[in-house]
Amino acid sequence: MPSKKALVRRPGPRLAEGLVTHVERTEVDVDLALDQWEAYAGALRAHDWETIEVDPADDCPDSVFVEDTVVMYRNVALIARPGAESRRPETEGVEEAVASLGCSVNWIWEPGTLDGGDVLKVGDTVYVGRGGRTNAAGVQQLRAAFEPLGARVIAVPVSKVLHLKSAITALPDGTILGHEPVAVDISEFEKLEGCVTCLSVRMRELYA
Repeated sequence: MPSKKALVRRPGPRLAEGLVTHVERTEVDVDLALDQWEAYAGALRAHDWETIEVDPADDCPDSVFVEDTVVMYRNVALIARPGAESRRPETEGVEEAVASLGCSVNWIWEPGTLDGGDVLKVGDTVYVGRGGRTNAAGVQQLRAAFEPLGARVIAVPVSKVLHLKSAITALPDGTILGHEPVAVDISEFEKLEGCVTCLSVRMRELYA
């Protein structure tokens, strides 16, 4: 069977200071968020995912949203360059984690910006939300990294949500969903415009 690994990062003490763009700021209960995160990681393990905890980035309030820091395709880890400058230090620990797993590591370079939450993979088709956090140069660099490996990259305009996957996700058969009730409570992360996919990076196969 394919290896199923999920990178996760524990919420830090500054979580309540996380960025909000399309929602009104409300108070975040950091202790409740930690309990919810533990339940989320437990749900992954209950479904046969090996969780790999990335080193904390406690100075970065949004670091729990680890999905934004890297995009995986086959054995290639494309280290993101987040659209919010304050989030860019989050990538360091993630780069170390994917390198330790034997991934080939590439990077998004200036002037490109790319958040992993803007990338939705359906088989070999990679949809990339182009909007507030991911720009045209970021899309171009993702295309250059993944298309030689067999990916088909399609840019999708994003304007009313933070990331593409804040609005849609996909089932394993490729069905696109615009709303998906979740099995775990992530209310504190939703206050920071997070969703269930934001909290992990799923790696189904590694070709070391």
